This record gives sequence, structure tokens and C-alpha cells, in this order.
Amino acid sequence: MVFRLLLWIMALRIHYLGKHNAGFKQFIHRYENVVLQFRTQDNAIKRYYQFQLGNTFSEAKLHPNATMGFVFKDAKHALALIKKMGENSEDKTLFIYAIRDGILQVEGDMAYMTWFQVLGNYLPPERKKPIKPHQPLSRHS
Repeated sequence: MVFRLLLWIMALRIHYLGKHNAGFKQFIHRYENVVLQFRTQDNAIKRYYQFQLGNTFSEAKLHPNATMGFVFKDAKHALALIKKMGENSEDKTLFIYAIRDGILQVEGDMAYMTWFQVLGNYLPPERKKPIKPHQPLSRHS
């Protein structure tokens, strides 16, 4: 249930960024048609994200022609991996270890794993700039 919710929230975030973030828009506009798919091995949980000339689309089903797919052993292992990635966002080897340990399989064009890692840099919420305390106007006499 939580993994399904996380994939849905990611769809909302991708759609939002596609409309409001200039860097994200520029990044995805360079690609004619990319479909990333996430699913569990038993297909109980599945969602794809399509990027097509600057537009984004997502649906909670399997896409017949995904460019690349992440297949997780199950939702529990997917969440554990995502948690590790959040705690160690600079560690790009987590995917490799997950593949080695049988937690994750990658289907399709593996070159898009790097593409997704770059895209993932945009997904966390933007940090708001701290508000500076109000400085009273000084009067010069």
C-alpha cells in the first residue's frame, strides 16, 4: 500500500515539475519519448511515467513499450531500497547492490538508469530560503 502511494505521489511531483520547474522542463524536453516503469515481480503494484517532448503522463498499469523498467522483488524491499536511497542520496551504487542481491531487476535500456538518477535530483521538495528577520528602518537626522 505504501509503495503504491509513493509511486502515485511521484507521479504528482513529476507532473508538477513538468509545469513549474524550468530546469526539469528543459531536462525532459530533450527526450522524444521515454517511458519509465516501476513494478513488483508479481505485478501487484505497477506504474509507468511517460515523458514525451516536455509533457508528462503517468498511469497505474503496465506500459506495453517501456523504455526501461524497475522490477522490485516486492513492495517491502522496494520501500527499504528507497529509504536507503533517501538516507544516502549521493551513493550511486545502491542500485547496483540491489541488482546483485536480487532485490531489483532492470528491464530494457540500462542507459536510462543514469537518466533516472539525474531526474531523481529534481524530485525532492525545493528547500525554501530562510526568511530574514525584518530590519526596522533607521532614521537619519
